[in-house]
Amino acid sequence: MATDNMTEEQWKGVVTLTGVAEKEGDQYVSYCQELGTSSCGDTAEEALENLGDAIEVHINALVETGEFLRVFRERNIRIDIPSSFNEDVEVSIRVQPEKIFTAYQHLVPVPG
Repeated sequence: MATDNMTEEQWKGVVTLTGVAEKEGDQYVSYCQELGTSSCGDTAEEALENLGDAIEVHINALVETGEFLRVFRERNIRIDIPSSFNEDVEVSIRVQPEKIFTAYQHLVPVPG
C-alpha cells in the first residue's frame, strides 16, 4: 500500500467513497462519483470489484504525484482519522434489480 517515499505510519487517514454498478447492455458499468473513476464487468459484483481496484490505482497515483490533497479538497472528499481500521468491512445495497450501491474505504497518508 505504501508508495516508495511514504512510510506505513503516514497511511493513517481513511476515505470512504461510494460505488454504483448498473446494468448497461450485456455488461455492468460501475463508477465512483467522488473520484470520477469507472470500470465494468460481466456481473455487478465483478464491476464493483474492478472499480475497487481502479479506485486504489487512482488514489495511489494521486499520492505519488502529490496531488491527492488538492483533488480531495476540490471534490470535498473527507479524510477521517479513525481509532481503528478494518479493511474487511463491506456494505452493499441493492436498490433496484439492476443497480447496486457499495462503499469503499481506503487508507491514505496524512501529512504530518
